[in-house]
Amino acid sequence: MKKKIVALLLTFAMCSIPMPQSVQAGGDAEDYYEEAEYDLDEDDDDVIEANTLIPEDIRVSPAKKTLWKGGTFTVKIVAAGGSEFDDLSEEEWDYICERSIESVVFQSTKSNVASVNRSGRVKARRRGSAVIKTTVNLSSGDSITFKTKVTVKK
Repeated sequence: MKKKIVALLLTFAMCSIPMPQSVQAGGDAEDYYEEAEYDLDEDDDDVIEANTLIPEDIRVSPAKKTLWKGGTFTVKIVAAGGSEFDDLSEEEWDYICERSIESVVFQSTKSNVASVNRSGRVKARRRGSAVIKTTVNLSSGDSITFKTKVTVKK
């Protein structure tokens, strides 16, 4: 994924650089670009900082779920509707999350009703209701907890 982002940044940088008139007039653009040196480190930092998540950018899905005993689902961290990250592809969203999220902790208020593992996989154990608390710790130091209400039917 990181390789794709770097390639995308390089492609963007290459397209942003004005082509000399000698190349426009039929010269070899490949030679020109191979000789040019570009330092994207500063630009990379700006892009990364601009694409850092804040608590308002995220939510969990689903917010509530009804299952039969034995059923499962996974709590996922998604972009909040209306945020700048709302229209990203899954790969782009995963990349931003990798860079912005330090850790995610899942916890069930009633694990005998609905248990949850480290990956957010919830399993319906017995009839009743429980809340899955998802705490997202961002690399900025911010932390936010979301709740998913789970109802288990027999």
